[in-house]
Amino acid sequence: MSIRVEVFSKMGEGASSAVMNQIRAVINEQKVDATVQLVTEPSLLQMNGIEETPAVFIDGLMISNGWAPSRMEIVRALQQRVAALNPVKPDWE
Repeated sequence: MSIRVEVFSKMGEGASSAVMNQIRAVINEQKVDATVQLVTEPSLLQMNGIEETPAVFIDGLMISNGWAPSRMEIVRALQQRVAALNPVKPDWE
């Protein structure tokens, strides 16, 4: 199952491209099945409660709002999502 990463940004905001590049690099390094989408539609920002950008969502869960997450925060958030999608089954099952 592919993970959906959305980067919400105001049109032309430079920080968002840096965030997207960082996220793509982490996805490639970690070999995560994920897509990254830039969302700039003002109505979608408002609908998701975003007042400050950039904002990052992973499968609908807000990771950051109004600041660029660090590389470690991105790694941790993606690893947590992968773990949630692939729970470890006990040996006895």
